[in-house]
Amino acid sequence: MRLEVPKSGEQGMLGIEGLAIIDTDFHNSNSGRLEKYMTPRWRDYVASVGRRNVESFGSTTQARSGACRLDTVPPSGGAPASDIDFVREQLLDEYDLTACVINNLETATPGNAPVELELDLARATNDCHLAEWLPQDDRFVASITVASDHPEESAKEIARCREQEDRFVQVILGSRGERPYGNPKYWPLYEVAEHYNLPLAFHVAMSKYHHWSGAGPTEFYFEIHTGFPLPAQSMISSMIFEGVFERFPNLKVVCTELGWEWAVPFAWRLDATWRVMRDEVPHLKKAPSEYLRDHFWFTTQPQVEPENPADYFGVCEQFENFGLGDHLLFATDYPHWDMDSPFETVPEFLPREFKRRMLAGNASALYGIELPSDQQVKA
Repeated sequence: MRLEVPKSGEQGMLGIEGLAIIDTDFHNSNSGRLEKYMTPRWRDYVASVGRRNVESFGSTTQARSGACRLDTVPPSGGAPASDIDFVREQLLDEYDLTACVINNLETATPGNAPVELELDLARATNDCHLAEWLPQDDRFVASITVASDHPEESAKEIARCREQEDRFVQVILGSRGERPYGNPKYWPLYEVAEHYNLPLAFHVAMSKYHHWSGAGPTEFYFEIHTGFPLPAQSMISSMIFEGVFERFPNLKVVCTELGWEWAVPFAWRLDATWRVMRDEVPHLKKAPSEYLRDHFWFTTQPQVEPENPADYFGVCEQFENFGLGDHLLFATDYPHWDMDSPFETVPEFLPREFKRRMLAGNASALYGIELPSDQQVKA
């Protein structure tokens, strides 16, 4: 991809007219809805005992509840992104979205909860989306919530949801599990996801097992926010070197809100290590960078925002030339305070074809979402 770098001060942001947009990371809230879908046993338990959250494990917290924009609180009250009509106004209609992927994080890492409660929360979340969100707007599609550290039950939940509704388009997991995600413990979950051709979306999230750093909890929220790529790099290397993609050659993985500008240099590092230690992993049939290029997708939020526009060109060129140009997915991260508007974070000087793929074409191909007739791409 050859790009003409703009002169300093000529960086525009409104060059997406006529292009379809798919948001691959919207965080809704089921506050006030979820309880009706829980079994009486665990609904009563939560009402009387409550739920521990991951902050019990020493996480650094944000000043704003849920790290959300202040103006995303609905006029009627309630949690941000809980009012479907208000979400439609602020997100779907504001940006004229073709589709929007619901990634609910409220039950993704429930804390030190009983196992049956974790499973019940996952089921209730999926049932709530099926009954209350998907029917309200055809633009909504949803991720399947699972309790990933119970992979056999998660596999059953994936099959249950997908058999009911094909607008469940992927499976969402936290970015850190009890074991590294390449561990065979998780393979029953991967087997079912591959069977239904559902990507796995590993989303940045807190963990009841592990902190962000290798040395314990961080002291500043700033440290958490800048450390998003760390769990992604551990996850990628684990899945590749454990041989996940030799066992599941059609499995697709999305790194959601984990950054993307680091992916190509990380692939170089994987290959450099493999060249001197490949005898340890004789089951790998090709270089690690090839697995990364073939099996991993990346969402744009948090967007790369260098002071010098030429640096943004360099990252995009590097991504394209490495073979990941079709694996970059636009995401807003609404309703969080650092969300990315497509009108403000997509430089107009990018080639229109690159923007077309990034904004919707790549997501359309990955998830099987139909685009407007003038934006069709091959799945």
